Amino acid sequence: MPGLVNGRKRSLSPVSDEEDNESLQSQELGSSSKRARTNGYHSESPSRPLLPSSYRADSLTGQNGSTPQLVHQPGSIYRVTMRNFVTYKEAEFLPGPSLNMIIGPNGTGKSTLVCAICLGLGWKTEHLGRAKEVGEFVRHGCSSAEIEIELTRDPQRHEENPVIKMVIRKSDNKSNFFLNGRAVSRRRVMEECRSFAIQVDNLCQFLPQDRVVEFAALNPVDLLAQTLRAAAPEEMTDQHDELKRLHNDQAKLLLDQKTHADNLKTMESRHNAQRTDVERVQERAAIQERVNALELYKPKLEYNAAKAKWEEAKSRKLTAQRELQNLEAQVAPALESVEEKRKYVEDVRTAVKKREKLVQRSEQNATVQFEKQNEIEKNIEAAEAEINSEDKRQKDLYQNRARIRKQISDLELKMQNTPPAFEPASYNERLREFTRQIRDLDEKIELARQQNSDCANQIRQRENRIQNLERDMSNLRSQAGRQENKLKRQSPETFKAWRWVQENKTLFKGPVFGPPMLICSVREPRHADAVESVLGPSEMQAFTVTNDQDFQTLQRSLLGQQHMSDIYIRSSKFPLSHYRTPIPREELAALGLEGYVVDLLEGPDEVLGMLCDTSRLHATAVAGPPITAEQIDNIQNTAINQFITASEVYTTTRRREYGAAGTSTRTRRTKKASIFTDSAVDTGAENEIKTQILEAKGEIAELREQQKQHKETVESAGKQRTDTQEQKNDTEQQKNALQTAVATFNALPSKLSAEKDKLEANEDNIKNGRQAIQDIKDRKSRETLKKGKESTLFAVSIMSLQKSHTELFEAEITLIEAESDLETLETKNIEVRNMLDQRKMELETLKDELRTLREEAQAALERVNEANMRLTERDVEIQEEQPRDQTVEGLQNDIEGLQARLEMVHEGNSNVMKEFEERTIRIEKTKEKLERISRELETLERQIGEIRGEWEPMVDTLLAQISDAFGDNFARIGCAGQVEVLKTEDFSEWSISIQVKFREHEQLSILDSHRQSGGERAVSTIFYLMALQSLARAPFRVVDEINQGMDPRNERLVHARMVNIACAEHTSQYFLITPKLLPNLKYDPRMKIHCIASGEYMPEDHKQLDFQSLAVKALGVQRRISGVV
Repeated sequence: MPGLVNGRKRSLSPVSDEEDNESLQSQELGSSSKRARTNGYHSESPSRPLLPSSYRADSLTGQNGSTPQLVHQPGSIYRVTMRNFVTYKEAEFLPGPSLNMIIGPNGTGKSTLVCAICLGLGWKTEHLGRAKEVGEFVRHGCSSAEIEIELTRDPQRHEENPVIKMVIRKSDNKSNFFLNGRAVSRRRVMEECRSFAIQVDNLCQFLPQDRVVEFAALNPVDLLAQTLRAAAPEEMTDQHDELKRLHNDQAKLLLDQKTHADNLKTMESRHNAQRTDVERVQERAAIQERVNALELYKPKLEYNAAKAKWEEAKSRKLTAQRELQNLEAQVAPALESVEEKRKYVEDVRTAVKKREKLVQRSEQNATVQFEKQNEIEKNIEAAEAEINSEDKRQKDLYQNRARIRKQISDLELKMQNTPPAFEPASYNERLREFTRQIRDLDEKIELARQQNSDCANQIRQRENRIQNLERDMSNLRSQAGRQENKLKRQSPETFKAWRWVQENKTLFKGPVFGPPMLICSVREPRHADAVESVLGPSEMQAFTVTNDQDFQTLQRSLLGQQHMSDIYIRSSKFPLSHYRTPIPREELAALGLEGYVVDLLEGPDEVLGMLCDTSRLHATAVAGPPITAEQIDNIQNTAINQFITASEVYTTTRRREYGAAGTSTRTRRTKKASIFTDSAVDTGAENEIKTQILEAKGEIAELREQQKQHKETVESAGKQRTDTQEQKNDTEQQKNALQTAVATFNALPSKLSAEKDKLEANEDNIKNGRQAIQDIKDRKSRETLKKGKESTLFAVSIMSLQKSHTELFEAEITLIEAESDLETLETKNIEVRNMLDQRKMELETLKDELRTLREEAQAALERVNEANMRLTERDVEIQEEQPRDQTVEGLQNDIEGLQARLEMVHEGNSNVMKEFEERTIRIEKTKEKLERISRELETLERQIGEIRGEWEPMVDTLLAQISDAFGDNFARIGCAGQVEVLKTEDFSEWSISIQVKFREHEQLSILDSHRQSGGERAVSTIFYLMALQSLARAPFRVVDEINQGMDPRNERLVHARMVNIACAEHTSQYFLITPKLLPNLKYDPRMKIHCIASGEYMPEDHKQLDFQSLAVKALGVQRRISGVV
């Protein structure tokens, strides 16, 4: 192929095919791995038409122009261009204004277009349910990717179509946006999109492949919000938000109103109960007030008493002072002689202290001279030690000189010899050869060891395989094993999922039960046909959980992470006793019935309850053979709607509105049991397992023989390596010995030169040492002369010290004599002194007493001032009532009498008065709050009424239109469905209820992720989205692989409805992505089909693949086959 020359493995080409003969647009796509894709396509018989009849008719008659051509609505997608994005190297899509079908095999890049629309319009990766990092969307091997989306302009706001460009960098997971070529922020791009009512985050508008399950499980409250965003004017969403806010405010105010009213009632009750206590407190307060006033009057009386005492003490102090002065005048002459002698003693004592200091200085001077003598003596001794040391050093130098001269003679003799012969290149070559041999042997040993390890791993793998095969053989011989083998043949994915559940039980909050075909059994084998006639594969293979969290965990793990599809999950929400039988079991025997199907099974109650919920086992009776026609008629006249005989299954349908004429019965053959059977051991499977075990054992024997050979190789090569290593070591020793000898000979000249330098240095040291000895002797002589001089100074200092000691002794004797004379005079005048001291002490005592009384009076005055500052008018009145001659003692008696009255009045709660007054204030404030809340509630009620009066009819009208369209869609496929809004007082709990019915005997049931199958949920989801088509404000809508799980009939009907609705005039643009395509689907000229082709046989030039020309050729072939010229 030409494409392989350039190294490209695969080419993809999205080709857009429209019936208006527009030119085709396509771009060559990037390289990817070579894969053959056939899933999702159905082979088509050559006898069938190759193209839809609508296409053939329009093409043959040339009446395409009769179909009104639609134009792109503002905000719809006009063009999408991708470069290096996911699988695309470069691609361009030109969507039509109506329905756009994106078809192609799995893995060709259909969902990549969905990703490009989401990311390119500014929304983030979480809305796709795929990769979390934006850099993961860059094509493998590229550093960046580009997305360019052209939207259809709004003529009132734009002159040309807005073009949004996104550049993704893989290195840092960042992206940049451009609007009409100008760099902008992500927020600006989203503002532009929202101006067109584009809501990629709304599952009603944008439903990617990985979020279909999320839409089916969407909370009904959230579904209403998403529907209003998608189909209602924006002001309705704003009104809904405003109603929720107002109701929330109203609820808070009502709660506040009740709280304040209850609080007010409590406060008023306590207020009335405390009035008696308040009166008692007021009486006690009056007495206490008088006590406080008298207590404030007491400091004044205390001050007056203290002042009188101070004046009396002052008079006594003046008298004592005059008496002391008279006494001092009488004894003055006798005291003056004593004072003169005392002064003389002080002068002598001062002279003694001066001479003591002089003695200290003389002692210090003598000590300094003595220390100098010692220092000089040490210097002389150090000089003698240095002379001895230098003499010893000279002796060592003479010995070293003799040794160096002998070393020089020896070196000169060695230099006269011939140097040893040494060829390093020869030795190096031999060593390199040894090294190469050792490396080769190491590689040989390592290879043999690795091969031996590989053999051991393969032996372990085969031993494990033998164990697994033996376990499988054991399972084949047990009933449980045979059941698991049946499950594995019927649904390999369910079998794999059951193994995963058993290995991961810790992930679940409650028990998770396996498929009923494994964990249930038929009580009697003869009833197996009846049981399997009621239970289909979806029930026999279903997992049963007991809570929503385990349901979500199992769904996320199996369907989401492991991408399984053939999986059924059911929830058991009610106990088995919840399911009532149509008639009591005691009445069955009279009708020829043995019991109900649920009675024929043994298994966990949760699983049996699930089967009753999905297959009505509790309401399906089983007849015992034989049963007569009369008994069958009698059964049909009871409340039993379904029963089983040995050969037939009878199902009765009753329509009450038609009475007896509305009863009909359908019959079908009883199914032959294939699951609940005691089948013999599968000998073919057992023989196959035995053959595999024998093959594995033979392979183990061969591998053990190979291991033995590898071990022998290791031992042989190891011995060779040891011998080679020893030879290498010997050669290295020889080389090192010769190399050392040559190096030693070559170093002789430098050693000789070094020894001669040492000899010269030795001679210099001997000469310098002689001079050093002479210098030390000269220094010793100088120190000896200095010693004699300092000895003379030391003798002089000793003589001075002796003189100072003599003078000090004489002064101390004089001091002793003077002190003795002073003591004699003081003894003679002691009586006079004592009398004088006594009068002075009395005077000081009076001064202290006067000072104390003054302080007491001052303190009393301060207390008076402090009390006056706290006086009230009432206190002044009470104090003025006191008598003029009132004393402190009399006042204290009055206070104690009042305090006795206080004790007679019960004190009560000390804070009762404060509480009473504070509560009075709180009661008034609470009444004001209640009045304000009432006014605010009236305002809120009026606002809610006004907004609701406008908003609720619009919601009812919108939901009625959606319900009509939804029900019409279901009626066209023989089913039923309706949509209604569930209203509550709380606007945040308003929700949408979607009810569907897929079987004639069923009642309408709420659509959720538990009741309906995957295909039923898919039909319901697409019909709901189609019901929004004509109402939606969004300019385009995207649905990715919503038809997964549908049977061909429903898929064809759903597709026809989608074409009719999406191709109608005045509807938004629609994108439908699907990997499979049934034959003979409905076609409308307004729709546009984008075919993505892939494979290794794609042409190098994408323009060579023209689907329109291929369609024309197909029509020509069809005409020739049918005989039309």
